[in-house]
Amino acid sequence: MSLPETSTRTMHLAALKFAALLVPPRQRTEWLQEWTSELWYVRESCIPEHTLSWQGERNVAAFCLGAFNDALCLRHNEPRSPKTHPHHSATQCALFLTILAATAWSLALLLPGVRTAVQPSPYRDPHNLIVISANGHSETPVATIRIDQYRSWRNRTQHLFTDFAFYQPSIKLLHIAPHQAPQLSVARASSNLFELLGVSLNFATRPTHDGIPTLVLSEKLWRTTFNADSEIIGRTLKLGLRPVRIAGILPNGSWQLPGDIDAWLLEPDEHAATIPATTRGYVIAHRDPSSSQTPSTGTWRLFIPQSDGTPASFDCVSLADRRPDPSGIFIFTLFLALLALPATTSLPLGEYPAKPHTLHWSIKLRRWIFLWSKLALILPIVYFGSLDLAHFSTSITPEASQSLQGISSFCAFLFAFRWTLRDQRKRCPVCLRLLTNPARVGQPSRNFLAWSGTELICAGGHGLLHVPEIATSWFSTQRWLYLDPSWKALFSETAPASAGIF
Repeated sequence: MSLPETSTRTMHLAALKFAALLVPPRQRTEWLQEWTSELWYVRESCIPEHTLSWQGERNVAAFCLGAFNDALCLRHNEPRSPKTHPHHSATQCALFLTILAATAWSLALLLPGVRTAVQPSPYRDPHNLIVISANGHSETPVATIRIDQYRSWRNRTQHLFTDFAFYQPSIKLLHIAPHQAPQLSVARASSNLFELLGVSLNFATRPTHDGIPTLVLSEKLWRTTFNADSEIIGRTLKLGLRPVRIAGILPNGSWQLPGDIDAWLLEPDEHAATIPATTRGYVIAHRDPSSSQTPSTGTWRLFIPQSDGTPASFDCVSLADRRPDPSGIFIFTLFLALLALPATTSLPLGEYPAKPHTLHWSIKLRRWIFLWSKLALILPIVYFGSLDLAHFSTSITPEASQSLQGISSFCAFLFAFRWTLRDQRKRCPVCLRLLTNPARVGQPSRNFLAWSGTELICAGGHGLLHVPEIATSWFSTQRWLYLDPSWKALFSETAPASAGIF
């Protein structure tokens, strides 16, 4: 055998082996043997012995190229098992919902806003801590109380409140080092603000009597601007044109009052007296628990006579009522979704007649356990998912977060309940797998003479589901038809009733 003949034979065999890679694995060995033997006969008939014929080589090469078409045809016509959908089996559906719930819960643990919303109030007595604002401004984060009004309340004998605190947000430059003066949102506050709230500061220093105002930093500012340096406590910096002493760090989540504040300037009483009387800010008061003249919850109105004899009206809201209640919003939207569900979808699951040979009680019970398991998993998915959406960004206001949580949880509940009922209707009551192979049966024009609609089948041969296209008095809802065990010979798949967790 000559060298060119050997080379062309090797190339032809290599082409067949490369084409064999396109053949389904279980048919590859037999296919390659058949085409290799056919290659020998083709070469014998096209190429004379011990000669080199270019026409014969072209015919053999065309034969090898035909092997690729045959391999692609085998792969295209290979019988494939049905693709498994994530919800086709009850176990996979429950696992999918469990993963969704775990993902929403894990994300809630990572978001600071969610942790703040679900944790208890950081204040000592939130039910008796009252935010006082001008009439009609209890829901808007706007400074409305003049400081002269605050001074008159504090100096007057009180029978409703035991103490008052004042703060006014403003923008100031904090001079940390040469050419380093970040612009901060600073609350100029009375010295008793944190004492009234009952909040503890980290690294708090003892108060001094040198007349220098003290500055409390937020933990976020302390970590980002000062790199969490504890040595900054006690240092004197310049805020605007005034020297201030760093007195402590306010932990994250401890400030839940109106205003996004970076630092708090606690003014000594002698300095606070120099604040202009027209300055407007926020007033926090501590309600006397023994007083029976004010309600303990909700928004109530405070009337105070002015110098001209006309009463001035103020809104009073406790910090406990201002704080978002995620669980309350969740329960309220759940109730609304249950009320709206009958108006948006059909509640009956269909007609399931008794089987000739009665099903085991565990199979019947498993169907209802699966339904209630889906409903139970929907609750944490919607709860934590709506919280994640409402508190995904720290720039979202508390009012917007409540609205976002309410709207998203209501829509999610309505969609999830509709999906649960529709998913349950499309499952076999025996193996709990989704029904397949929908087929149109009958003619809509003869709906009152014969049945017309969609017929679905259980791949395990347990029965057929008939879904009418138009509800009539004699066929108003879907019906399940159990098949005799003798029918299972016609099905390529078997789905035993005891398969899976459910």
